[in-house]
Amino acid sequence: MDFQLSDDHRMLQDSLRGILTRHSGGALWPALVEAGVPAALLTEDEGGFDGSGAAVALIFEEMGRAGVALPLAGTMIGAAAMAQAGQPAEDGAIVAFADAEPGTRYDRGVAIRALGDRLTGRKTMVAGAEDAAAIVVTTADALWLVRPGAEGMSLRGYPLIDGQRGADLGFDATPAMRLGSLADFDGPMARGVLAHAALALGTITAAVNLTLDYLRTRKQFGQPLVSFQALAHRAADLAVEVEQARSAVINLAGHLDDDAPLRDRHLQACKVTVGRVARIVAEETVQMHGGIGMTEEYALAAMVRRLLAADAAMGDADWHLERFARGEPAWA
Repeated sequence: MDFQLSDDHRMLQDSLRGILTRHSGGALWPALVEAGVPAALLTEDEGGFDGSGAAVALIFEEMGRAGVALPLAGTMIGAAAMAQAGQPAEDGAIVAFADAEPGTRYDRGVAIRALGDRLTGRKTMVAGAEDAAAIVVTTADALWLVRPGAEGMSLRGYPLIDGQRGADLGFDATPAMRLGSLADFDGPMARGVLAHAALALGTITAAVNLTLDYLRTRKQFGQPLVSFQALAHRAADLAVEVEQARSAVINLAGHLDDDAPLRDRHLQACKVTVGRVARIVAEETVQMHGGIGMTEEYALAAMVRRLLAADAAMGDADWHLERFARGEPAWA
């Protein structure tokens, strides 16, 4: 497996870093679309120009480093599914991916059901739903396309823990188009897991770097904190954990196009490893900062929230570990 970025991917990385430095807020999404970043997450058959594991990992790791909160992962999954079903999304449009259901863990089809071509039930924490041009909804065994404002659909927006805007969606015999069975879209779903893992990796890296800078500059008894052996050992342990997470993301990116049974093993292993590291980093970085690590105004607080959100997205570490142990596929 080649771990080096290609020339094209280096150019994409440099371009993305420049965009994330120059743009923020409402100006960021149009800038990303103009630069072709969402298209880089899709294959040529899906209307993009890359869609490889390397591109997905690169883009979302940079997003995590920069602390960007945008519904890009959901847009990638939804746009890929729509394109595969012959219903391509408009270029640059936000596509909301409605997967989580209230009152459940990560089971699908518990709080929502399909009857004919209509959906009835609820979805929760749907990132980007308020601004979406299309909504892709999961049921127990299929993906469905719902247009915003469709008959019988209600939407209640609120801020999410990771800084995005999300919404609870209600469906009351809402017209929907069946895109296909869940198994037909295991490729885009796997890309989504890689996206959340890479997003966590970028955030992990940013949190550890912030902590190391703090240890180097904050002094106690006239010495920088990093000079104290106990803290130096803990910092070294964090550096090892970061590389464990990085290896897991690179490994999944390299196996993203494998046959489903093998890819699912790597997918579950990646989610377990990155989720475990995310929680360790969240706990250790706060403790090593001391009181300032608990303050809302300090940058670390938002990083910790993003780590918790990334771990929970599309199945947390415990959920994927259970499926891995039982030899079950990633998507049942």
